[in-house]
Amino acid sequence: MTTETDARTDLTRLADALRKARSVTALCHENPDADTVGAAIAVALIAARLGADSEIVSVDKPAPMFDFLPRIDEVRARPRLEPDLAVVCDAATLQRVGRIAVEYADWLGRTCLVNVDHHVSNDRFGQLNLVDPTAAATCEVLARLVDELGLKMDADLATALLTGIVRDSHGFADGATSGGTLRIAASLVDAGAPLAQIHRSILGEMPYAQMALWGRMLNEIGQSADGRIVYTVLTQRMLDETGTQQHDADGVVEFMAQAKGADVTLLLRELGPAETRVSIRTTDAVDATSIAARFGGGGHRRRAGCTVHLHVNDAVNELMPGLSPSPAS
Repeated sequence: MTTETDARTDLTRLADALRKARSVTALCHENPDADTVGAAIAVALIAARLGADSEIVSVDKPAPMFDFLPRIDEVRARPRLEPDLAVVCDAATLQRVGRIAVEYADWLGRTCLVNVDHHVSNDRFGQLNLVDPTAAATCEVLARLVDELGLKMDADLATALLTGIVRDSHGFADGATSGGTLRIAASLVDAGAPLAQIHRSILGEMPYAQMALWGRMLNEIGQSADGRIVYTVLTQRMLDETGTQQHDADGVVEFMAQAKGADVTLLLRELGPAETRVSIRTTDAVDATSIAARFGGGGHRRRAGCTVHLHVNDAVNELMPGLSPSPAS
């Protein structure tokens, strides 16, 4: 277990490494969400402020909803720098960066690998690790790093950080939201982050095609264990018929989790003939990481994910046994 002293040491070590770096690559996890995108952009902005070359890498293109973010047009699918630091943002394991972990294994081996995250299941894969499972978002962790570096928060950096915090805290409604989270968010708004625009862009607006996709997924909704498990699937056919992409399904599992009486909510995404990505949301009655761990996944107590190497229809049947939560006492 990481103590407060250990956390302070990790923060100081990473700050020192960033000050010395001449080039920095910030890496998103695959199927990037707001926290990994905001964190990677923040790392690149921090590195640039410290005088280093920097780049932002994501194997999957970020969704158009993030077009308001600074440097979003610079995100590339492959690294080009030979960095002093490769900073993986918001990933519990190195494998979450996708094919870069395999195709660029030699490249990763030549750099100092940094792991910045907030998942309780993080396996501390970096040579430097800054992991705080109590934080609502990886961007919250990075906001503390900005203070440690003594950098003045500007509007661009504040916008990137607040984007991740707003999304991962579900608009400050998630149980992981602390007084510290709110104080950091307030300081970012004071620095120029447009809270209303961020909230509208990532939580409020939805294009018609995305609405059509959600309609298809909600039409396939199912329940088990007297409604205490709620689930649906996302198939490639749904994406093709609505002209949408995987990221357009982001948020639907949180919407489904509002089902009264549901303790476990699942979204099963078809990624291939024998590959299904599972998003898991739970109430306090069930530990989501215990479900994800059965298939080599991880995350947080109430939000986790895993990959099941089966067709999406077979994955539903594989997940259900042993999943039924006990009645609340």
